[in-house]
Amino acid sequence: MSPSTKDDQSILKEISRWKLEAADEDSARYFYHLNDVASLEDGTNSIVIGRKGTGKTAICRYFETNIQYNRFSLKLSFKEFPFNLLYSLEDRNFTTPSQYISLWKYFIYNSVLKMMASNENINADFKSRIQKMYPSDEFRYIGSIMETWTKGGFGAGIFGLSGSASAEREKAKLEDIWQDLIPAMELLITRNIDDSSYFIVFDELDEDYRNYWDETSRSRYLALVTSLMKAVSNVRRVFADHNCDIKPIVFLRDDIYELLSDPDKNKWEDHKVNLSWKKEELKRMLAFRIARSHNPTAQSYDFETEWQGLFSSYKMPVGSPKSKNSLHSFDYILELTHSRPRDMVRFLRDAARSSIGQGHRYVNADTIRGVDGDFSNHFREELVNEIGGVIPDINSLLSSLGATHKQRYRYDDFVAQITAYQNTEDCNSETKRLSAVGIAKILFHFSIIGNAPQNRRPIFKYQRNHLALNASEPIVVHRGLVKTLGLH
Repeated sequence: MSPSTKDDQSILKEISRWKLEAADEDSARYFYHLNDVASLEDGTNSIVIGRKGTGKTAICRYFETNIQYNRFSLKLSFKEFPFNLLYSLEDRNFTTPSQYISLWKYFIYNSVLKMMASNENINADFKSRIQKMYPSDEFRYIGSIMETWTKGGFGAGIFGLSGSASAEREKAKLEDIWQDLIPAMELLITRNIDDSSYFIVFDELDEDYRNYWDETSRSRYLALVTSLMKAVSNVRRVFADHNCDIKPIVFLRDDIYELLSDPDKNKWEDHKVNLSWKKEELKRMLAFRIARSHNPTAQSYDFETEWQGLFSSYKMPVGSPKSKNSLHSFDYILELTHSRPRDMVRFLRDAARSSIGQGHRYVNADTIRGVDGDFSNHFREELVNEIGGVIPDINSLLSSLGATHKQRYRYDDFVAQITAYQNTEDCNSETKRLSAVGIAKILFHFSIIGNAPQNRRPIFKYQRNHLALNASEPIVVHRGLVKTLGLH
């Protein structure tokens, strides 16, 4: 198809405005309703695990914005939250890692009461009483609201609402009255709640994961997250027994979840959603988004139809100039990514912007190749941000791999290359503490490297959740990093 005028670029212009962050996007228009969402809505599941860019925030945003007269939702975001405040509020009646269960139940119960305060179906007398404690706060961040909840006087006010107040408890600190406060809040809710659905969404819990290398901070952080999982399990059970439709949902990175260790973890597995996108699911998601770019309320869509309406290059030549091999343009782009929605959205958005700049109506093969380099740089930046808490100098480590100009290694040679980097001045002291094999396993976990079985396509962990690094097979650096690292 030949280039056209900019008046015919409406679809490209809309795609060029796609957002990488779900919080910045029109959720009603672009949220792709996975089957997993239904399992969260009906209470079957309560934990969402996935890497950055797999759609956790989009699902969280869906719950945050989908509010009706009998459906309420409150997101508790811990981005830039003072975690030291949380650590100071442990329940000394519990041992590690359960000492923060009371704190998390307290947050959940406050969230439910706050939502009840805006529910027209709640008993008028009770609603009037709780509205004094839980005003609308429409222009306040939830972080500041949570800080208010952690003040001793606020917690003690619950006893006044429950009809069991005492001067001693009203003056006490939160951490000194957990054993009385939590049962009082449970009773307050079960006696006054209606049949509406109440969702409490926990998001951006990885904020304090940056202190991974400090053993005390890491232990305390993992205890905090473990306590949250146990609290959610307990809350689900307590309120199910009272026929209360209260559904806390936790969104967490997969690498953090893997670090949690608790006898109850097997029970959590029954209520966990793993966000891992297969090829056909990604196709449906992109077809949906492209269709919604044409028509904000489109209900029907077909991948090949939508794709061919956007791309003039259906096939991409691969291999040597004389080679007749080719890939579907979707597959060509997919190989540059970790099969995450954010990766695909970024590539298509950047391709649309480039095509507009060239005056094209469609995305062609040259544009796809041209976007490859910029995408590779962004891909590297995202991985550096994701892994930085575990390997602080990951960017320097990647540069050291780039200096070899090799994409493939024998396993022993790759480990030797990491060891050589650890002996340089560029290597961070924390990274020096890791074994070279340990670093290789971390790189494999985040799919920076994969295994390259003989006469077969490379295999990466993002393609198979339970995959482990195989020392008997060669190592390959991911295709999406080839351009930014200058590999061959």
